[in-house]
Amino acid sequence: MDESTLLGGVTILIKRLFLVFLAALLAAQAAYSAEEAFDLGAFRVTFNLPSTLDCARMEAEPVQGRTPTGIDYAERSISLDCVEGRASIRLTEHQSPVPAGDGVTRALSKKSPWGVGVMGVETEARLVDRHTGYLTTFSLAEGGEVYQAAYWLDRHLAPGDYMGETSCVISSSLPWEATKELLDSIHVEERVEAKMASTVETVAVGPYLVYFDLGDLDYTVFQEGPEAGDPEAGVERYRVILAGGQRGATIEIDGYDDYRMANLETERLLAEAHLQGRGYTKNNGSARTVGDEVGVLGVGEDEDHQILFVAIFWPGQVETEEGVLLARTRCEIESSFLWNATEMLLDTIRVERVGDA
Repeated sequence: MDESTLLGGVTILIKRLFLVFLAALLAAQAAYSAEEAFDLGAFRVTFNLPSTLDCARMEAEPVQGRTPTGIDYAERSISLDCVEGRASIRLTEHQSPVPAGDGVTRALSKKSPWGVGVMGVETEARLVDRHTGYLTTFSLAEGGEVYQAAYWLDRHLAPGDYMGETSCVISSSLPWEATKELLDSIHVEERVEAKMASTVETVAVGPYLVYFDLGDLDYTVFQEGPEAGDPEAGVERYRVILAGGQRGATIEIDGYDDYRMANLETERLLAEAHLQGRGYTKNNGSARTVGDEVGVLGVGEDEDHQILFVAIFWPGQVETEEGVLLARTRCEIESSFLWNATEMLLDTIRVERVGDA
């Protein structure tokens, strides 16, 4: 056998061994984990578990309730009953924001699941579904461990602490490797069809059309104006008032005869001064997009811990070559609605001057 024949045979053997190894590797990866997906209310939940687990899945009936402070909520959950243990995923949707700080989230994770007897408890901060959360490990009286993680899908910083509407609690008595894969892979997001639901309102006031969406919030619309010469000559002021019982919002529109310069830093200071003048002494302002335009948002808290929001932006603004923002319309929004409604208003509002190109 000559040298070239020998080398050719070795090359073929190596290629075959590589193909066998690659096939085995792909088969092992395919068998390693399987994605699960299901709907809970308006949310889509996905996660991975080792495919070797034999689990039965069962969705519980929604549970309605009310917090001690009178906020209604709906709780939806799904359970996995496996040979190696069990797991559950529970989503709780509140009708309006509730405290969602680290202390509240930690307490959610430390609430003993399934009434198990516990000998020891250890809690640590953990990232779950790209959100800050907590993971508690329960050492059981009869031996073994149970794990429980908690986080919020939508918590945001408000004066005083974090607030949120939807919490997620994941409980598991599965082996740690399976639990870790569940926690590392879980993702919860609002379903596309739920996001597409729209209740856009159009209000005509003076030469303006105002568009916004407040979902199924119950409110009444009032219009005021024009108020000529207020706050200065060459300006007409219009108001759209959204009265929702004890809470509401006012959209104040100033229309100018000519283009004016929009200075966002000045507007930020004006938003803070507005809150201060209304008695919301704990306040701060920052840049925020309002209705697809750059603007500012001020948040204030008064002595009774009531929250007021003030947003300012200039619809139809144009930028000069020097970077100066010019516009003929200034819009100021004051809202005592809870944050979820205020955020929706700020995200969806559009103010158009009829006849403008």
